[in-house]
Amino acid sequence: MMGRIFKTPKDDSVEETLRAMHLANTFDNTYEWGVGWLRTIIFSAAAALSTSAFQHYTGEDVWAMTVEWSVYKLGELGEWLIGLVPV
Repeated sequence: MMGRIFKTPKDDSVEETLRAMHLANTFDNTYEWGVGWLRTIIFSAAAALSTSAFQHYTGEDVWAMTVEWSVYKLGELGEWLIGLVPV
């Protein structure tokens, strides 16, 4: 029996190999997509819970700390960039 892709009977094995590779690739892509989303959901939930626990037990506001740190680092970057400009 001749295949759909290749037009000679001896090429059937090549076509079957390509079909098997396509099926394996489809399965791998679906598995990786599913596992990727599952990991994303699990790690997001863990991050939210750990942040909430940190804020609860320390009484610190993580968002405010992050903004203050970012502003401080941007200030340092600005000072460093100004230091690079020759006077």
